[in-house]
Amino acid sequence: MKPKIIIVDDDTLVCELYSEYFAQNGFDVFTAFSVREAIKIIRAKDPDIILSDVVMPKEDGFDLYEKVQMFNPDLPFVFITGYEHDERVAKRLKEIGKKWIAKPVILEELVELIKLEMKK
Repeated sequence: MKPKIIIVDDDTLVCELYSEYFAQNGFDVFTAFSVREAIKIIRAKDPDIILSDVVMPKEDGFDLYEKVQMFNPDLPFVFITGYEHDERVAKRLKEIGKKWIAKPVILEELVELIKLEMKK
């Protein structure tokens, strides 16, 4: 059975690119463009890992993380951000202690990080 990943990003192009790449690397892929949509998919599809952008309109990746913690605290979670030097983002990433990767992403490295996180 293929591992299931959900990619959450408000940028449709990013979702398409990551989705295609992960599908080529043996994953079943689901995408969501908002926290609300992601929660519905996570509850319905029970993914093995979440890959989420940090900065999104309305609710952000941190909001998604907190909501998922309420019903599935053991679900692996990896953040992607182009704002790792933003003080608020950097502080929050450090507080949460989850893995994150900076944009622009090298897809090969991202797949390896995801595989490592799923083994924990």
